[in-house]
Amino acid sequence: MALLESIYDFVFVDPMNKALRTSPIIFPSIIISYVLFVTWIGPAMMKKRKAFDLRIIMVAYDITEVLINGYIAYRLFGLIRQHRYLYCLAKNNPSYSSVVESIIIFGWSVFLNKMVELLDTIFFVLRKKQEQITFLHVAHHSSICILSWILVRNPHQLGGFYIAVGIAINAVVHCVMYIYYALAALGPEVAKHLWWKKYVTIIQMAQFVVDILYLFVGFFTGCEELGKMEITSAAFLIYLLYLFNNFFKKYKQQ
Repeated sequence: MALLESIYDFVFVDPMNKALRTSPIIFPSIIISYVLFVTWIGPAMMKKRKAFDLRIIMVAYDITEVLINGYIAYRLFGLIRQHRYLYCLAKNNPSYSSVVESIIIFGWSVFLNKMVELLDTIFFVLRKKQEQITFLHVAHHSSICILSWILVRNPHQLGGFYIAVGIAINAVVHCVMYIYYALAALGPEVAKHLWWKKYVTIIQMAQFVVDILYLFVGFFTGCEELGKMEITSAAFLIYLLYLFNNFFKKYKQQ
């Protein structure tokens, strides 16, 4: 019971004083450890070992992620609809600040889920599927976690409306992605029927295009302020689109 209470407190209670958020050492150490494990330590450890059979664990994990991302999408689209009046409101407006204050805990939960999604790569290592651990995969997971950490550390300096829209769309895409992963994890008899594998990557690229267009429309209409966070976000999205496009081109050549 004490363990469950501790987990509940960590995930759902005020994150402002959580060490994972405030410490300049803990989170970077986790990301560095993740990169070292999936690119070097893990493969070396598994070199002379038999691959783990994680089918049941992975199916359960993937289904859980579908449910979590479905909830995130549902909650965020609801918040977007409820607070759509904020779209062209200056970020220093008291109304904007009060809404940000009210969703800090939800944002913290989204960040924690991005950390949990690092397990995607760890499963590849333990199953000796090193060929699936590409630069795109590691860079994508790492950078998303880093950006999410920056946002939870500076909730009152959040970018505009596009942040909520982007995360909501991303959650929908992740629902599709984890449905595919769950089915593929059931084994080759099911995986051979998943003809729509390439469309998962296309959907991922489409989300970046939509996010970029939404962000630039906001700039040109004056409803998004052009600051460091906006420039960083636009550059990040363009970079991800570039990486995914290169990955897709290589996939088509196979």
